[in-house]
Amino acid sequence: MTRYEKFNEMLFESYCKKSVSNAIKKERQRKTAKGKVELSLSALTDAVLYALSTENDGTGQPEKPCRIFKVQGMDIPIYHERLSQALSYLMPQDREIILLYFFKGLKDAKVAPLLHISRPTVSRRRKAAMKRLRELMEDST
Repeated sequence: MTRYEKFNEMLFESYCKKSVSNAIKKERQRKTAKGKVELSLSALTDAVLYALSTENDGTGQPEKPCRIFKVQGMDIPIYHERLSQALSYLMPQDREIILLYFFKGLKDAKVAPLLHISRPTVSRRRKAAMKRLRELMEDST
């Protein structure tokens, strides 16, 4: 093996190690960010848990008004006034992605065929819509 081949082999090996290291680092950052957003059930109050348990059967609905968004033939009520107002400022398709993903629990792969777009497009638009939603929510405080 020539000196040039040895150098290329070492360079390629270094590149592979760096790629694996970056992939591990990125996954750790993703899990950390996900952990900051999600709450465990033990952190939720009894009132929130009761509201979640009564959402599906239609009993015990709160007295305060809500805004209902229609997405793919489904009614999604939003009781938080600032959130519903911020959602109304989003583009219609971005709002559908957010509502289906967070309020109906559908993953990007399930949302994509419903909206007739690709899964990577759903992911990209969801992330951009979340950023916009955060900005709108912060501005309304």
